[in-house]
Amino acid sequence: MLTPNTSSHSGVCHSDFGVMTNSWSILPYPTQAGQVGGHEGVGKIVKLGPGTESAGVKVGDVVGVKWISAICGNCPACLEGSDGVCFNQKISGYYTPGTFQQYVLGPANYVTPIPEGLEPAAAAPVLCAGVTVYSVSTRLSCIYFCVHNPKLF
Repeated sequence: MLTPNTSSHSGVCHSDFGVMTNSWSILPYPTQAGQVGGHEGVGKIVKLGPGTESAGVKVGDVVGVKWISAICGNCPACLEGSDGVCFNQKISGYYTPGTFQQYVLGPANYVTPIPEGLEPAAAAPVLCAGVTVYSVSTRLSCIYFCVHNPKLF
């Protein structure tokens, strides 16, 4: 189910510092010794693991790894489409090795496809702050307004 990809770009977020210094009291454990940080990574898929046939990604696709690197898909939050509050989420760079490395593993069904033509350097930081803004905007039905009225921004 895991997909290794080369990590060509990774943003650096203040959350990485919080995880590294164990300053986030909401996280249940101290950060594991030797943990690799990072949660805004973009790279190409170099191999697919078993059971990934229906994941919608293939070798060579450019994908990203977000703050939440994996969800359970079975808890009430996931079943309601609120994966950002999954009861069993895995945080990249905290529960799983993050994107500050050459190769990253991620669930094939949860990596984020990066659109063709979008530079990885531009896509990487959007995987954190951009996801936050997008999520809030969609919940407020703002996306249609924002996309169709770009001169306002």
